[in-house]
Amino acid sequence: MPDHYHSILKHIEQQVTLSEQEKKAFCSKLIYKKFRRKQYLLQDGDICSHDYFVINGCLRQYEVSPSGRENTVQFAFENWWISDWYSMLHTQPSVYNIEAMENSEVFMLEKNELEGLYIEIPKLERYFRKIFLNAFVSLQKRILFQQKTAEERYQEFVKEYGWFEQRLSQQHIASFLGITRETLNRLKSQQHKDI
Repeated sequence: MPDHYHSILKHIEQQVTLSEQEKKAFCSKLIYKKFRRKQYLLQDGDICSHDYFVINGCLRQYEVSPSGRENTVQFAFENWWISDWYSMLHTQPSVYNIEAMENSEVFMLEKNELEGLYIEIPKLERYFRKIFLNAFVSLQKRILFQQKTAEERYQEFVKEYGWFEQRLSQQHIASFLGITRETLNRLKSQQHKDI
């Protein structure tokens, strides 16, 4: 099996054990694609039809407010899944953009193929249920996160995702935190003073 399947199979193996035949059946449904930095995987107004697994690189999901402000919902780094499940499940135009922040390699898994895999390989339904539950927990945490002060949000971000800063621009971090770049710079300089 080609090397680029290694990361996704390893990720699955952390939750469920697939036979060689099941691995081949699963991999046969994956679409391997490279995206250049700033290239879109999904644009608002399009209907999302794929779930994306990041082999390497970084993706960002965001919406643009009526005033033109970008609101980052999530990032996806290596071994993370990302999609607009509302758009996919309801066949509705997405309100989100998913953009490559770096040159990225991904696996795309089409919704109908995934549904077929659930029937063909029930263990995959268990794997994806765990993925969705973790995503739901992250969403709940994000709701509470947004209720905190800018300072608390920044401190929590550094504690949990400090390594993001090596790979993301200040503008995108500020967008994720729901603050301006100026506020982010102030919080960073304040933190350095406190050290």
